Amino acid sequence: MGGGAAVRLQHAVTALLLAATAAAVAQPAAAPASPDTTVSAAGRLTGPVRCRFAVPAGWDTRQVRWTGDCRDGLAQGLGTLRALQGNKVLQVFYGRLKDGQPVLGAIELEGGYRAGRFENGQAVQDGERNTLIQAFETASAAAAEVAQRYQAGGNPASARFYRQKAEQLAKQMD
Repeated sequence: MGGGAAVRLQHAVTALLLAATAAAVAQPAAAPASPDTTVSAAGRLTGPVRCRFAVPAGWDTRQVRWTGDCRDGLAQGLGTLRALQGNKVLQVFYGRLKDGQPVLGAIELEGGYRAGRFENGQAVQDGERNTLIQAFETASAAAAEVAQRYQAGGNPASARFYRQKAEQLAKQMD
């Protein structure tokens, strides 16, 4: 390759590198799919691309994990959302998600639960006893579902924990 051709090749490579750098600056990189994610706002979908979900209000800056089914890239059905700080579980939602949104269940709080329907990440207080009963029944079923997942995955200690949690949730309305 002659001197002129080498210089033209070097200029072409430099131009490609500059164009690629400009494109990278103009377009933010997609976040890698990860089981942990930082949540920005209640009700908005977050989480790994393969299974996005919304979290209840008040979990805005926590790492959150969904244990349950996913369909068409959204959390779906019975399961748990766990808010974590490192390996420490701070809060848990036991219940049903539809199209990535919590719809019915219970959040375990220090010393009790907040149970009911959820809309856009917010608990809806309708004061209906039947709603509370349904929420705790759904939460119990979700904990039982997660227990089965852990059992099938070879984690009997976690399976036992969630079976006990299912029993505890079922007894809340006795």
